[in-house]
Amino acid sequence: MLKHPRLSWNLKCKLCLAPSLAGIAVFFVIPYFRVLYYSLIDNQFSRSFVWLDNYVRVFHNEYFQLALKNSLLLIVTAVPVLIALALLISLALTFGIRKLKAFRAAFVLPMVIPTASAALIWSAFFSWWDSPAPLYLLFIWKNIGICVVLMTAAFSGIDDSLFEAAAIDGAAGLQMHAKITVPLIMPTIVFGTLLSIVNSFRIFKEIFLYHGGTNYPPDYDYTLQYYMNNNFLKLDYQSLAAGAVMTSILVLLIVIGGLSLQRRYSQ
Repeated sequence: MLKHPRLSWNLKCKLCLAPSLAGIAVFFVIPYFRVLYYSLIDNQFSRSFVWLDNYVRVFHNEYFQLALKNSLLLIVTAVPVLIALALLISLALTFGIRKLKAFRAAFVLPMVIPTASAALIWSAFFSWWDSPAPLYLLFIWKNIGICVVLMTAAFSGIDDSLFEAAAIDGAAGLQMHAKITVPLIMPTIVFGTLLSIVNSFRIFKEIFLYHGGTNYPPDYDYTLQYYMNNNFLKLDYQSLAAGAVMTSILVLLIVIGGLSLQRRYSQ
């Protein structure tokens, strides 16, 4: 009787990961290198290398600068508000208002509501407001659920003996949370912030539907996704590719910085 060779645990893990890694290579890695190639040539017909000329041209483009400014403004304006609200709600769910626990599903509901329905309702209520604020509110409403889930889980994992020891030492209320609770879940807060920043680069669908499917929304809502979408429609693949590569580098730098900060607080 033939004996089947026994596979090590590491080899089994690698075999299980192989299909996913193959999919990532085929649908993400290889297309990314193709985009990188298009960003270095003059056009898709002659395909002469112009190296960084496309990047320089895109970086000095007024619409790219507008889109970059609006995307960064969304991050520095909406993400801190989102994290602060999620932190307060998680504190209330875990340590504070018991009646609020009955409404926990309400914070997760925005994650399952179709974006088209949410954008339609938002447009009906806020169409009079000539400002980027409605889209900031929509972004916060759509993403607060996952942050509340993450932070509530982190709060639940804190050992109660720490609070008992702090109470014996005279700590109470906000002082206890400021000195013990928040520092202990800081890695989760950093991760939630990082996740929210990455999601802010994916808000194109919400803005597109909110403004009725137009390719040219008001200047204050013109983001990097709009810039790349419009260049795709104009078949300007070189500008599209250069903009996509620069955006991916920006996201990569943010992720690396966020993970480094998270490891620092995890030590």
